[in-house]
Amino acid sequence: MGTVQQIPVWEARNLATTNPNNLLVCGYEKDDDFHKYDLEGAISLGDFRRRMKSLAKDQLIIFYCACPHDETAIAQAEKYTKEGFTNVRIMQGGFNAWKDAGYPVAAMV
Repeated sequence: MGTVQQIPVWEARNLATTNPNNLLVCGYEKDDDFHKYDLEGAISLGDFRRRMKSLAKDQLIIFYCACPHDETAIAQAEKYTKEGFTNVRIMQGGFNAWKDAGYPVAAMV
């Protein structure tokens, strides 16, 4: 997986909900996929890209997806780590782990 740290879903939710500066980012390229896997408080990858230049390089960014082994989240996390972001994480289990834990989702599932 490289050097990006994976964190459990409960920790990702706690980090994303306790500090509005922490970003929970859906790792999919298409907005249609974001809307299928939208978690409460998450932003789309497109929104993240639009905001990138205004973000500090040590900004906490947590990527997630709905892939069986977090492949898309891992790829995005590694990409943005290479672009200089130093506080990037991957939410283990992604959308399904969040939903299975009973946390709120914004997607129409």
